[in-house]
Amino acid sequence: MKLTVHIGTTKTGSSSIQTFLAVNRATLGQAGILVPISLGKELHLRAPLASLPFGASSDLAGLFDMATPEAHAAFRRNTVAAYRNEIAQAPECREVVITSEHLHSRMPKRVDIERFKDLFCSEFSSVRVIVYIRPQLDQITSLYSTVLRGGYQNSLDDFVRSRMKPEFRPYFNIRHIIRRWSGVFGSENVFVRPYKAVSQKDGTLGDFCELLDLDISGSEWQVPDNANTSINQAGQNLLRLVNQEKSATARLRKQVVKWVEKNSAGRGEQPSPDLARAFQRGFNAGNEWVIKTYFPDHPEYLEPRWPA
Repeated sequence: MKLTVHIGTTKTGSSSIQTFLAVNRATLGQAGILVPISLGKELHLRAPLASLPFGASSDLAGLFDMATPEAHAAFRRNTVAAYRNEIAQAPECREVVITSEHLHSRMPKRVDIERFKDLFCSEFSSVRVIVYIRPQLDQITSLYSTVLRGGYQNSLDDFVRSRMKPEFRPYFNIRHIIRRWSGVFGSENVFVRPYKAVSQKDGTLGDFCELLDLDISGSEWQVPDNANTSINQAGQNLLRLVNQEKSATARLRKQVVKWVEKNSAGRGEQPSPDLARAFQRGFNAGNEWVIKTYFPDHPEYLEPRWPA
């Protein structure tokens, strides 16, 4: 039995992959692919949380009963036991799929990736790690729509400046992400997929299904609409205003987010040109290594969309 681990990165179509895997879980099982529900219904959040030490990612850990070291240890034991039992109950499956962009965003230390490997990746005939990458400026511009959904109140330029601090560099540094995971699983088992190239073909979902040897053109497959799409500038302005309104309830914010997602899809606000170049410049050296190593004939894969 093989294992495929999809680690994101963020804003590269991860939500569309996860929604597809969730709604087609039974059909995938018939095709020999297990998407473990023991790790999460769509996003496999339990895997990174079980791999992290107690106290890490407290915002996500708060979704579960992990308030003490003992509760965290029990969460880890129970998660791993349920995962391994689910695999044991599906001996006919040829492949297991784990998908969570938090494996990239919340695990910047190699020791956490090693713990993830020990807990969830043992006893497979092979393990491959799939990572989709895009220019950092494109990523953070798209990420702005996501943080506004979560309540962020400030402008895009404020958001970009806040993410230029040293503690956020591992989140965006593609070379470091690749090297961290290659250091644990081997460079031959880390597959780097350029978001710009796959978007021009069948999209991230189509590319991921091709990697799984799946033809999803048949009527037995449910192909959902793209999830977590970018929001246009008018929608972003509305979300920012609602987030700044102290009297707005969580219910109202949720309703506004749903309305904006339905009615305001599109290209959102762009950062100021000087700030955009300053942000992207911090990753030039690493990106040159990525281009030289993985697609030397296509440097445009990591060329960002510069603002006017």
